[in-house]
Amino acid sequence: MRPTQITIDRGAGVMQVVWQDGHQSDFSLAWLRGNCPCATCREERRAAVENTDPLRLVSTPPPSTAVAAAEFVGHYAIRLTWSDGHATGIYPFTGLRACCPCSACNPDGPPPLVYD
Repeated sequence: MRPTQITIDRGAGVMQVVWQDGHQSDFSLAWLRGNCPCATCREERRAAVENTDPLRLVSTPPPSTAVAAAEFVGHYAIRLTWSDGHATGIYPFTGLRACCPCSACNPDGPPPLVYD
C-alpha cells in the first residue's frame, strides 16, 4: 500500500498520509520520532527496556520532534530529517500503514513501527 499524498503540518505536529484506498492516517510527529526505525534509536530503546538501574541521568536534550525536511526513499518509504539533525530513520509505507493510529485500524492504539 502506497500513499497518494503526504502532508507534514509542523504547527500541529502531525504527518497526514492519504493511502491509495482513500484511508487517511494522522501520525503525531512525537510518535514518529519515538518509533524511529534506525539502528541507533532501536538500540537505545532496547537498552532502556533492559536497564535495571532505576536512575538514568541524561545530560543531552531530548530528541527533537520537529521535522526539518522529508524525502522519499524509492517508492517504498519516507525519510524524515529532524531539526536536531537526526536523519537515519527510514519509515517504510507498509509499516506506517500497519501502525495507523485510527481506532478503526488499531483500536488499542498503534503498535510499534518496529519491534526492538
